[in-house]
Amino acid sequence: MEIIEMLAPAGHNCRPGIPLLGFMGITVHNTSNWSNGANAIAHANYLRGSGKDKYVSWHYVVDKDRAVRCIPENETAWCAGDGGNGNGNRKTINIEICDNADGDIRKATDNAVELCAMILKAHGINTANDHLFQHNHWTGKDCPYDIRRGNPYDWNTFVNKVQEKLGGSPSPSGADQVLTAGSKVKFNGVFRIDSVILPNSKYRNGAIGSFATCYGSPVGSNDYIPCGPLATCNSDGSGTNYNGVMRKGGYWKCDNVFTVKRVELPTKYTKNGVAILEADGVEFRVDCGPLYEVSNN
Repeated sequence: MEIIEMLAPAGHNCRPGIPLLGFMGITVHNTSNWSNGANAIAHANYLRGSGKDKYVSWHYVVDKDRAVRCIPENETAWCAGDGGNGNGNRKTINIEICDNADGDIRKATDNAVELCAMILKAHGINTANDHLFQHNHWTGKDCPYDIRRGNPYDWNTFVNKVQEKLGGSPSPSGADQVLTAGSKVKFNGVFRIDSVILPNSKYRNGAIGSFATCYGSPVGSNDYIPCGPLATCNSDGSGTNYNGVMRKGGYWKCDNVFTVKRVELPTKYTKNGVAILEADGVEFRVDCGPLYEVSNN
């Protein structure tokens, strides 16, 4: 894959020259710009022209032919949407994948896989699963839009493809897993709290809704997860507290093992299928994407 450099002009809003605060990994996006001609060079030209004074930018943009570096890797790009001190903006390298109508989304995504592996290797990292983030992870935005819909493949497949490029076995997210009733699963990742229900007769410990797991129209507006087995945490997964108070805009994780009760087949909006789990005596639906299967032993 060709990598070219078309840096945005320094000193403008899109490239203020603020150093990164460290390296947590890579945040992956889709451009969601389906216009003909909206390829990597067009997006780079935008930051060098009419977009240079906007607080929007990215380190790399990738299409079917190449990757274009727009912001140096040691500088901050305004792409993750979590503010001037957010880990997404200040501690990750942001990559946009083009989905222009006259492009090739599979080749573009495959090129992004290759680029992610190159960046992680350069930082001495050999575990993709711990260092790749969806834009959704930081703000709850439905991005990377295409990957979250399995176009050309889902997030687990993307992560495992990067892991293969790193020369190791696939991460536990299991791109080829097929969940069935009786499967044992765990949540894979840290998730944003997008809605909170206080304790009531149905949810004795309260409940939360997370866009990343299967909550919100059109996938399932009532798919709240009971809080009993959940822990509050920081956005990077640190500070785990199983007695913490769930608050909208905060983050949660869960190390419990669940038994799948039933499985719904993939649909237009749930490309990975949906697993029905249970906690606090209440069943709830979870997109299979954020789950990985563990041993039945």
